[in-house]
Amino acid sequence: MTTDPSRRMSVDFIARHVDLLPSELAWGYRSGYVDDRDVVRLAELTITNGYSGSPALEELSLLLRDEIGRVPDLVDRLTDAPTGVVPTPARVWLFLVLSLAWEQRQDSADAFAGLEEIYADFDYPEEMEGFVPFLPAPAGSEPGRAALEMRWSAYLADRRHEFAHRLRPSEA
Repeated sequence: MTTDPSRRMSVDFIARHVDLLPSELAWGYRSGYVDDRDVVRLAELTITNGYSGSPALEELSLLLRDEIGRVPDLVDRLTDAPTGVVPTPARVWLFLVLSLAWEQRQDSADAFAGLEEIYADFDYPEEMEGFVPFLPAPAGSEPGRAALEMRWSAYLADRRHEFAHRLRPSEA
């Protein structure tokens, strides 16, 4: 699979933000956010973080450099074992894309213009409506750039809590 360099995310960035389930890893690969080598590294991290129950994921995590051609077939076989976590592949990647945009917002002439593109790319997700600039502010909310930024930040904090460390054994 060829990965669009403008969409690609680093393994380190992804690992800092989420624990991926196999179906989420497959979705990100198919959508061009990670390439063959990165999907193997992320499979390794998923196993290391405590996920088990997917033979294809385990096989993927153990691929050697000269076996990289097997990635597409193994990705097609990825399934989630019952974990009590409901897989939400597009939502996880939406969160990652929005997190990356947040981190890079100071480098952009208009970070909010990028939000409009993300909103369209992800088929107009309702959960973004509070901070998409061309939409009206939610009822009872303040309008303006500062308020949009605050709602965007709150969204990221909520999703970070939802998606991070969900595979790791809880520490009592």
